[in-house]
Amino acid sequence: MQDTLSGALSFAGGYGVFEADPDLTREAFILSETTRGSALVSARIAHLARELDVPATVLTAGAVAAIEPDMRMTIAGGVHFPRDARLVPARLMSALQEQTRRIGVHLRHGTEVHGFRLNGSRIGGVETSDGVIGADEFVLCAGIWSSQLARRLGLSLPMQAGKGYSLTVEKPAATMRTCAILSEARAAVTPMGSALRFGGTMEITAIDETVERARVRGLVKSIGTYFPDVTREVLADATIRTGLRPCSPDGLPYVGRFARYANLSAATGHAMMGVSLAPITGTLIAELLSGERTTLPIAALSPDRYARSRGAATPQAAIAT
Repeated sequence: MQDTLSGALSFAGGYGVFEADPDLTREAFILSETTRGSALVSARIAHLARELDVPATVLTAGAVAAIEPDMRMTIAGGVHFPRDARLVPARLMSALQEQTRRIGVHLRHGTEVHGFRLNGSRIGGVETSDGVIGADEFVLCAGIWSSQLARRLGLSLPMQAGKGYSLTVEKPAATMRTCAILSEARAAVTPMGSALRFGGTMEITAIDETVERARVRGLVKSIGTYFPDVTREVLADATIRTGLRPCSPDGLPYVGRFARYANLSAATGHAMMGVSLAPITGTLIAELLSGERTTLPIAALSPDRYARSRGAATPQAAIAT
């Protein structure tokens, strides 16, 4: 069972299955800054990275320009991470679906969860728009919507949505060869095939994916500070998207079993690190569900760490069997 779960949830320790795809493999990564005062911070980041055996080199503005000759930048320098990586989210999801189906996973798209069937301290099944789904083990991994599902089971899994925005420009006149984080702007730029995507902001909100124009204007202004040729006119036709990051109170994800239900685990709350932490999370969940000792200690990630101290709430929309 463990081998099957590892294949389905962790893909043998990472995204190595996609190494043959140039859009899903390693690329250089640059952390850019616009002021010389940030150079000390960049040097510190590079020093800490090297202490962890992560190659990192502090670059001057001229050295950055040599790596990125097509994009004019107004920066003081940056940090080069040759072992970092980038990917195209849509292609990643397509590849994940293909790989999971190949090993026997049944994906049910557009299926809503209406409630749960309980059998004492175990979950017997999930009531969905596609009927009752039974299983030996259940994993709560619904992103920001995990909190709502947990409440139906009388569980406390506090999270706040951190809304992020992205602007995608199709076929820009100039593009990046590598991805970059714009340190002071708290934004990022990523080449995606023939497109260039800018992303950023952290708007603490409810479950609300509407576009706040003030946030978009702030992101556009930040982009122009680093890339003077990426003007408001260039970004006027960009595709705007929002996404809700599941943020826990302490910034740590929820990974592990719930004490209340013997066959329910959590794998959610990864905030901005979902893609990066997905492989190790899958490995840990596979080990838990297989009765194996986990690769890493996960007590600090317990989904019960914010459990109510004065008794548990009554499960909602649950049917006892």
